[in-house]
Amino acid sequence: MSRIPIRDALRAGVELSARSVQTQAINLGQARFSSVSRHVGSSHRSSTSRHVRYSTATSSDSSSGTTQSSVSTSSASSSTATSTSATIGPSSSQPVSPRPQPHQHPAFDRLSSALSSTQPCFGARGDEVELLTSPELFYARLLEMIKRAKRRILISSLYIGVEEGELVEAIRSALASNPQLRVAFILDYNRSTRLSTSSTLPPSTAHLLLPLVQQYQDRCEVWLFRSPKLRGLMEKIVPARYDEGWGTWHGKWYGVDDEVIISGANLASSYFTNRQDRYIHFRSHPSLLSYLTSLTRLFTQYSYLLHHSPPAHISPLNTVPLPAPEQPSSSSSSSSTPNTNTPHTKASLIWPSASINPRRFEQHALATLSAFQNSWRASNPSRSRRVDVDTWFWPVLQAGVLGVKEEERAMGEIWKAVKGSYEESTPAAEGEGGKVEVDLTSGYFGLYKAYKKAVINSPAPVRVIAASPKANGFYGSKGFSRLIPEGYTLLESRFHRDAVRQGRAWDEEKGTGVRLREWEKEGWTYHSKGLWLSPSPTGSKPFLTFFGSSNLSTRSLTLDTELSMVMMTSSPSLRRALSTELKTLDKDANDVGEETWKLEERKVSLLARVLVALGVEGML
Repeated sequence: MSRIPIRDALRAGVELSARSVQTQAINLGQARFSSVSRHVGSSHRSSTSRHVRYSTATSSDSSSGTTQSSVSTSSASSSTATSTSATIGPSSSQPVSPRPQPHQHPAFDRLSSALSSTQPCFGARGDEVELLTSPELFYARLLEMIKRAKRRILISSLYIGVEEGELVEAIRSALASNPQLRVAFILDYNRSTRLSTSSTLPPSTAHLLLPLVQQYQDRCEVWLFRSPKLRGLMEKIVPARYDEGWGTWHGKWYGVDDEVIISGANLASSYFTNRQDRYIHFRSHPSLLSYLTSLTRLFTQYSYLLHHSPPAHISPLNTVPLPAPEQPSSSSSSSSTPNTNTPHTKASLIWPSASINPRRFEQHALATLSAFQNSWRASNPSRSRRVDVDTWFWPVLQAGVLGVKEEERAMGEIWKAVKGSYEESTPAAEGEGGKVEVDLTSGYFGLYKAYKKAVINSPAPVRVIAASPKANGFYGSKGFSRLIPEGYTLLESRFHRDAVRQGRAWDEEKGTGVRLREWEKEGWTYHSKGLWLSPSPTGSKPFLTFFGSSNLSTRSLTLDTELSMVMMTSSPSLRRALSTELKTLDKDANDVGEETWKLEERKVSLLARVLVALGVEGML
């Protein structure tokens, strides 16, 4: 067996990327995924050779200690953008906006132009996009997609519940039935290695997926992203249970062949039964899945690869043993029945690059991600040629720890357009070409300061839905996490009082101000998040929505790595679906206000107040 040093493997990977830069940016993701079949070796190939196949598009100047943006992405950007940068580049004075416009007010024409000048843009027909309304439908659809997979399965989530044997078995069955099928997971390191207390289930998400990695090591990969925020002394003293407080991999996208579901839901039993979220299914969109595949490959450069038994030549400096529960002593395990959940003793997590520090890759990642997004943005015109498009959407990344702030910028443009619809006079000022109304929701209502300010200062009516304490996922938990619902009550009450002080108290008769409601349903928790814009007067159907993994909170904007989308549509069917989605969420919500905070059950303890005062708000 050929033993390739990691550094040489990475150099080969960069050279491989360089040879592929002539392809258009729109095909970047497909090229990377299809390269699996060209470079897959026999089952005994080392994980190092995998880094040749999957080396994402960055290079590091080890002699100077500086990082450079990827040969692949930056070259693709420059080669593709030569004739278009003058019209759609970030500094363009006349960026190209998609057509047709879903809203007639010039403020939203400017919004679509602004988004297209900085973000990748994709188009679709409204009848190709389906909004699923329940966790049961989400799970059923996901299983259907996996069972008919032929070429690729792409799963990005915070974690997969250790109880999800049916889901993993569906993937294993698909791999067994389709020799050409490739599967890639990208999950959060800390959550996916957190050990469960069950004696009958796998010890962690990583252990749940180990058999897939071992059986299909040339066609199935599991990558675990670890935020670089937690390092040094803090890494040593923070208990493992609280590691996630310093940031997680939080993006949720689920792709099969040419289908994609974008959601805020993770893959665990509650998210399939009694935890309300949002789920948008793009039935056939190969370009979008190519984008997400390419994005996933980029992030694998900053993630650990799960391996059932790393080859001996992999340096111990680049491996971390997979956390596992203590093995019972021989005297206490006299049963002749083998424990099928005993973890693989050699299983490890491999860091892919000796030249990239696993705790200090922020600048490297920022350069690579910027080049990547620019390359896809530069190819927007090639995706705008389809004549039957009535729906446009723009992916936005947010990773505060890496310096990536696309969501914050995009949301700023949205609120600017909302304000513009009130400040500028138009002939249709009282119709669907005039003013707009806003609906906003988050299961974890610790609104980011810029978003809080935008809601309170906006001239538009804003209806907000937050989770009640009983619908919070941490309600009734043990330890300090039991205080989290109290912390949200404190933040929510302060937000409401700020709105009242600024003259934005809700006026039911006039339909003005900020209306605060709480979602509660017996036996359920609330995890939905997003924003909708609808033409005024009340009752008109939404034409814009923001959806994805972001909770719109301080934590989402500053600590976690998120993927969300802004979508604008003139499709009657999709606008009806958005209206139905909003009504479904609203029917289980009730108004709250000053009287609510006076109730005995809503009293906030001194300890919860102290924790919020100490800055824990940013970690909620």
